[in-house]
Amino acid sequence: MKIDFDSPTHERLANDIAALSKRYNKTKGVDSATAIVLALNVLKAADSLADVPASYRPHPLKGKYKGCFAADVDKVHRIMFRPNHHGDPAYRIDAHKTIKNILILELFKDYHKS
Repeated sequence: MKIDFDSPTHERLANDIAALSKRYNKTKGVDSATAIVLALNVLKAADSLADVPASYRPHPLKGKYKGCFAADVDKVHRIMFRPNHHGDPAYRIDAHKTIKNILILELFKDYHKS
């Protein structure tokens, strides 16, 4: 998939493992930065959202995040994104094979708390 970022900070962190580690590796012995990079690489390698492995549990969100999706980074944290298909007549939010461009909103979010 083609991946864009909603903020320059997220893009910078995604491309700088040292900065990503400094920001997200808060629990001793847990390498969250590597898990984030792996999840991003899986998203990039997939042709569409339908091709993301089930182990990353790509799923649509509800409530205030309706229209967005998430993929697992770990048991609690998710990468949050939304389809980025402005004016594409082939795109349908309910057809995961048509979701080929995404906009990353959060790299490491526990949306259950907010």
